[in-house]
Formats: sequence, C-alpha cells, structure tokens
Amino acid sequence: MIVEKIAVEPERFRRPWFRFANARSAFRAYLEAVARRREGRVLLPAYIGWSPREGSGVFDPIAELGLPFAFYRVDETLSIDVDDLERVLREGAADVLVLIHYFGRVEPGYADAVGLARRHGALVLEDEAHSMLSDLVGGISGRLGDACIFSLHKLLPVGGGGLLVLNPGAAHLAAVVGGSPDGATPWDYDLAAIASRRRDNFRELLRMIEPLRGRLDPLWGDLGDGEIPQTLPVLVRTVPRDRLYAVANEHGFGVVSLYHTLIREIPADRFPASFWLSRRILNLPVHQDMDPERASALATALATYVDDLARG
Repeated sequence: MIVEKIAVEPERFRRPWFRFANARSAFRAYLEAVARRREGRVLLPAYIGWSPREGSGVFDPIAELGLPFAFYRVDETLSIDVDDLERVLREGAADVLVLIHYFGRVEPGYADAVGLARRHGALVLEDEAHSMLSDLVGGISGRLGDACIFSLHKLLPVGGGGLLVLNPGAAHLAAVVGGSPDGATPWDYDLAAIASRRRDNFRELLRMIEPLRGRLDPLWGDLGDGEIPQTLPVLVRTVPRDRLYAVANEHGFGVVSLYHTLIREIPADRFPASFWLSRRILNLPVHQDMDPERASALATALATYVDDLARG
C-alpha cells in the first residue's frame, strides 16, 4: 500500500511511560539506567529546594547514587543563564542536564539549553513535576529532551505517583528502567478541561492582584501559548514572606512557598540570585478547584494581610 487505511507504524510519535511511586523514584530509575554507565556529572539549576518532610526530590536521587554533580545559574526570574550553562558544560564531561520548567512555565532558554547539551554530549532530563499539562495539553515542553518526569499529585487530586516518559531517542531504555503497572495515571482525568481552568484562574488572579504591585509582584507576566500553570508565583516585596505565608494559611488560604529553603550543596556566594528569590517567593493557588469567587477572596485577603503586616 502506498497509503495505509489506518496508522500502522507503532514507533512513530511513541513516548512510552513508566509508573513509579513518585517523581523522585522515576528520576532515580532514569539515572540508574544512564548515568552509572558513564563518568560525567549531572548538571542542575542552582535552585533546588529542600524540606524536612520531603527532603529534595531532585537532588536526593543524585546523592543516593553517589553521582558527581554541578550547578548552573538561574536569574531572579528563574530563567537559565545560558552563558553560565555553557561555561559549566565546558568545564568537564556531563552525562545528564536536568532542565526544570518551574511552576508550569516553559523555560525561556529551553531550546538553547538543549542545543548546548547536545553539542557537549549530554543527555537531557526535563523535570516536568510542575509542567505536565504544558507538555500533555500544551505540547510545548517535554519534546526536546531525552526523557521527562511527572509528579501527579502536584497537578491532580491524587495521593502520589510519578511517571518517567521516554522520548524516541531514549526508547532503548524501556527494558531497564523498571516501573510499576499500579497507581494513578493522568488519563483518569480530563486534562484539557483542567488545563483550561488553571489558565483561567491564573489570569483572573493575576488581574485581581494588580493593585498590589510594588508590594506583591508577579514573578512573570501572562502565560504563553500552551503554558499551563502549576501555581502563580509572586515576589513578596515589603513584608517578610514567611509571616505572610503563615497568616494566609491561618485564615484558610492555602498559599505555598516552594523552594523556600535551598539544598546546602548550592553555595550562596556563587548563586546570590537563587537565594534572593528563595527568600521572597510565594506561590498562589490556581488549581482546578478554584473559581472567581475564591480568587477574589484570596486577593482581598492578601491585600489586607500585606497592609496589616507592614503596619506591624
């Protein structure tokens, strides 16, 4: 047949996925499959969080496997310093470049960073714990790297679960990465509807907090095409971030502060922008359970709390 009646090429556009208990287990499985066979470093952005309860989902697998690592700079908008990444790649062999799409926004230097990794012989792992929907619905991330990981509970109402997704060039790893057939998958949910609601909530809340400019500033502007937010990150300018976080949660507004504490392996003197950001960032909810009424209540409450804290 010159043209088949139906699609018959099973490997075309195939991205096999493998279930794990969580995203860190998926990441570890990938590292075990690729990095231990080589001698290079794992390169990470210098913005990796840690908490007493969860540790560090990104860094712990590297430490557990005893792999060499290095950090590259991000600026105060969490964008890759591409020149610094190139410097780090030139310093020595690298096995894996970890590229994180923070809070659902696709890294602005995405293509440039992947291109640099390719030129230096490094594989690319996209951490899409926050950007699964930007990948699966928006189709704008997760495709340039060799593999990506998802953290289901960060975007869906499930108790846990992680996925490792292999892109076509990494399909040969399917036999060695393991994984489990049990647990939740994204396909249990209407991802397009969830993505649409999250985008609407982000834009509505962004509009509502506009009067707080100078006191509470969005880290970024509007969403790009295909970007599905995990949260709305803001910078707390005029009052202590931790106090605003505490007051909001005490009154029933579930704001979070992601990456509030960076792992000790990141030196503050070399990466000052990372630490400046970690002391100020606050993440506002835009999940699919939100609606305009709740967004309005949150924006009003934040204005009150910021003013009250400023007055002491």
